[in-house]
Amino acid sequence: MVKSNVYLVTGGAGFIGSHLIDRLLELNLGNVILLDNFNDYYSPLIKQRNVSLLESRHRDRLFDGSFIIIRGDINDLELLKIIFNKYNITHIAHLAALAGVRSSTSQTGKYMEINYNGTQNLLELAASYKITQFVFASTSSVYGQTDILPFIETDSCSKPLSPYAATKRAAEMLAYVYNNMHGLNITILRLFNVYGPRGRPDMMPMKLMQASVDRTYTIDVFDNGEIKRDWTYVDDVIDGFISALKQPLGYEIINIGCGNPIKLSTFIEHIENLSGEDISKRPMKSHKTEPSITYCDNSKARKLLNFSPKTSVREGLEKTWNWFQEEYAVLVSSDDSD
Repeated sequence: MVKSNVYLVTGGAGFIGSHLIDRLLELNLGNVILLDNFNDYYSPLIKQRNVSLLESRHRDRLFDGSFIIIRGDINDLELLKIIFNKYNITHIAHLAALAGVRSSTSQTGKYMEINYNGTQNLLELAASYKITQFVFASTSSVYGQTDILPFIETDSCSKPLSPYAATKRAAEMLAYVYNNMHGLNITILRLFNVYGPRGRPDMMPMKLMQASVDRTYTIDVFDNGEIKRDWTYVDDVIDGFISALKQPLGYEIINIGCGNPIKLSTFIEHIENLSGEDISKRPMKSHKTEPSITYCDNSKARKLLNFSPKTSVREGLEKTWNWFQEEYAVLVSSDDSD
């Protein structure tokens, strides 16, 4: 074992989770356990590819037992108990969730089971085993269609627009209860529109890049491209996670976002310029689950976590496009041929 700290990263095979594990291992902060159920919300091959990348980069850590990969579910309480008993967990980065704002409207019960009940399982064990720090990945979606701009943590967040957002907000409130009852250190990070290499295929950046190489693919453009999103590059988000894991703060909710919302139309133009292709678009009225803007006030993150996003949207999209050309298109084509 390398160090006394043991980090359990739930959802560790996913987009953000795999980046976080990569960084934890690079920094040699302690032993790392990747827990993921490899569900089929999107192709499990994509998650497996993320894990294969981690295995190749950190093979020595696999051999010495300081990097462990477990296929399992946060709703499997018996499995979680085995993990906590065996590995002396000190820190939890909880990213496992059923994602997707619009898809949550047709399967609310499933979202509640995973995003709320699964989180409760982890909170209960974290309290029982007196872990040092629990960092929970929440979402800017909890703000809904608020009139308070930019979004600030003191907003009541009492009117979420989707079941997904509601489950995340409910889990935030449950986390406060565990802090109040057990003194558990919990930092909730509300993430704003994260993008970058290994991005999920259902997210707008990946959809747009796919549309730029597949002429049969059409993108729904809400409200004539006037909606605004606060796109935040994944490396900057991971900076926030690492800082949060290092600093127990009692109970805190902290926005993690770039703080610079741009129009969807501008975002599309950036990708068209990178690809050299016009993307097929279809105008659509915005869905009831979609706010007109996401806009991060990250002043609290700057103060408490020394958070300082470094990557502009233009730079971040260029890095993502370079990755997409090398990796993502290959994976999608191989998946389609199965």
